[in-house]
Amino acid sequence: MCKHKAPGFGSPPKWFAYGELEAATKGFSKENFLAEGGFGSVYRGVLQDGRVVAVKQHKSVSSQGDVEFCSEVEVLSCAQHRNVVMLIGFCVEGGRRLLVYEYICNGSLDSHLFGESLNKDPLIWAARQKIAVGAARGLRYLHEECRVGCIVHRDMRPNNILVTHDFEPMVGDFGLARWQPHADLGVSTRIIGTFGYLAPEYVQSGKITEKADVYAFGVVLLELVTARPLLEKKATIELVDPRLNNCYLEPQLSNMMQCALLCLQRDPDFRPRMSQVLRMLEGEMVMNSPSQT
Repeated sequence: MCKHKAPGFGSPPKWFAYGELEAATKGFSKENFLAEGGFGSVYRGVLQDGRVVAVKQHKSVSSQGDVEFCSEVEVLSCAQHRNVVMLIGFCVEGGRRLLVYEYICNGSLDSHLFGESLNKDPLIWAARQKIAVGAARGLRYLHEECRVGCIVHRDMRPNNILVTHDFEPMVGDFGLARWQPHADLGVSTRIIGTFGYLAPEYVQSGKITEKADVYAFGVVLLELVTARPLLEKKATIELVDPRLNNCYLEPQLSNMMQCALLCLQRDPDFRPRMSQVLRMLEGEMVMNSPSQT
């Protein structure tokens, strides 16, 4: 049983010396390696006070200066929610830039959906429902409730949803996140993200709003139901992951499928906001079937 406790809210991120993080990760050793991402490698570390953390080393620092990096840290430090991985601190030392996040013990959602080689038991329906609802809460907070304005994640996928020992989901990896105080206006930007999760309007024009996250979340919901990204087909009962062995609540499954279809609308104006998605997943709201895809 994981004994890790989430850090308390309200604390500002700490400025770490590189030597502290090097010692915490035992020199960024192979035994502490956790994952490789587009922006760098992630290592498990233990701080001097005993706290377990995840330390992300950025591969390159040429794309942004220290001021911009610190601005990103400042914005992310405001994103404190029980379903969002918390930023504990950072390091800017010479040419090195690192981020320190709370450590989540049970890996990422993709390892549970697609990681058969890890010999993990298939996710039961209750865990999938819990992950869907919790991740929706995290995104709703980022889009609609964060005190600094809307934060668009831009890389919502199972790899970036971490889960605790009791399958509480935590939205993580904000390497592509963008702070948009007026998110509905959208901005044009270089196309970055993961193929299969990119909203059509983002691919076509570079316009990014929070509705791009909603689209990607629709793909995640479909994968939670099917364990396969079958975007070209309508959601039917035949697509339900056979590893569930028909052990699921049909109303919840129908709600999740309905949410996925609504989130995957081609026109972002037809997609629901994350607050509406959450209410649908919790069974508190019913929306009409999509009229166009």
